[in-house]
Amino acid sequence: MNNYDQSYNSHILAFDPVYRNVKDTGKIDVSKGVMRDPRFNAEPGARGLDGGGAKFSFFAPDAKSVTMSILEIRAKYEFTAGDDGYWRYECPDFPAGFHYVFFEVDGVSTYHPNLPMGYGYGKSVNFVDLPGKDDFYLLKDVPHGVLSMEIYKSGVSGRFRNCWVYTPPGYNTSGEKRYPVLYIQHGGGEDETGWFWQGKLNYILDNLIAEGLCEEMIVVTNSGSADKEIGPDEFTSANVSQIILTDCIPLIDSKYRTKADRHSRAISGLSMGGGISRHLAHTYPEVFANMGIFSSGQGFMVAGESQGWVFDYTELFKTPEFYNSVMDITFVACGTEDMRHPYTKTQAEELTEKGYNVEYHAYPGDHEWNVWRLAARDFIMKLFK
Repeated sequence: MNNYDQSYNSHILAFDPVYRNVKDTGKIDVSKGVMRDPRFNAEPGARGLDGGGAKFSFFAPDAKSVTMSILEIRAKYEFTAGDDGYWRYECPDFPAGFHYVFFEVDGVSTYHPNLPMGYGYGKSVNFVDLPGKDDFYLLKDVPHGVLSMEIYKSGVSGRFRNCWVYTPPGYNTSGEKRYPVLYIQHGGGEDETGWFWQGKLNYILDNLIAEGLCEEMIVVTNSGSADKEIGPDEFTSANVSQIILTDCIPLIDSKYRTKADRHSRAISGLSMGGGISRHLAHTYPEVFANMGIFSSGQGFMVAGESQGWVFDYTELFKTPEFYNSVMDITFVACGTEDMRHPYTKTQAEELTEKGYNVEYHAYPGDHEWNVWRLAARDFIMKLFK
């Protein structure tokens, strides 16, 4: 296994982490403004083992203890000190896939300088992305799309915002060709970078398009949080759904060669983003004819109250025939170990049995990126046919 493979080491701060062969003690000579003690041939923070699992290391020569925690699987690992200043832990049964990891040195939370970074749990956080049997999200030798960041002024919040935009391979040389658009939202505690830096959605799309397994499309990610300034350093929440609807979609349709009709537009999201997606699709079906909901705490009730949302979609669901004439794709997914799975499955499948075009998909795992990558892949392969 190539320990520095870009496919699982690349992240928002570094695509090709060539600097990782350098470690330093963190001792700074203030008079010269340089590190006093740079050292080379540093160990990578994580390495896959040939028989499965992984080996971890953390350079902390003066520490008395080093631990690593993974909240999703409720595991905490105690590292062992070596004579060379490294603390190490070898875990043959470490699970493959994506995991946020949290480090403590002598009981103090800290970051690992030689592991990828993302935004999760409401802060910057290290992660480990250990390849397993699945390779659909890995960087491959295929044509690649382009990621762009668009900055726009929101008329809803009155503040500047940004969204990330994926355009498929060949977009810039395809003349007047127009493309359908998928808007996809992150979950709580994450941000608009998550679907690309943690989810590897751009690699998923590159690979699917290269294999002819999905339509070429534009993909847009927005922050699921929004603040409106009401005074100096004083903010209130703004309506994210309205920002997407009235600020972002017109921006994308004006700057990109989109197919600007409901059948060529999809909204999707995970967890919190799933709730936002359902609200948009089922409140504004004239805008979105395709919807994907992954691991939403709201489940799939037709009407009710959940997580502070009060909703009533009974008019849209008045008959299976009417609903199916309005919505092209309704894709609902969850991890089998997720506490949201039992009730979401029941609610969705009750509608399916009545003739509604609602699909429920369960994937091995809990409330995690390993589930959401699979769900996104399968949802994307159904879109815009």
